[in-house]
Amino acid sequence: EILEEESDEPELLLESYMQQSLSVVNTLELLKGQITSTEELVTMKLDAIRNRLLYISTMVSIASLCVATASLVGSIFGMNLLNNLENDANAFAQVLIGTILGSIGLFILISFLAYRSGVLP
Repeated sequence: EILEEESDEPELLLESYMQQSLSVVNTLELLKGQITSTEELVTMKLDAIRNRLLYISTMVSIASLCVATASLVGSIFGMNLLNNLENDANAFAQVLIGTILGSIGLFILISFLAYRSGVLP
């Protein structure tokens, strides 16, 4: 009978330790799940920011293409070639307005095609 009482106490201690260790394991698994969720959330936020930066970069590239096209028109007219526009008083304003409207139209066209094809959101 003494042996039975002595063996019950270590068994109860071991069972108590086992319950505590299982509780600690469950808590650690819960923390691991929370860390994974937080990591996925941060990754999604970083992806959204990266996508926004790529969108801005694409729009700036489209705008720079339009400005380069407008400068091409200016450089063609700056070649000192005779084209009979030198004598027209309204030629400069017409070319200037045409170039500006052409650049804006090109920007709108390229942006529309990019949206339509799915390149831009």
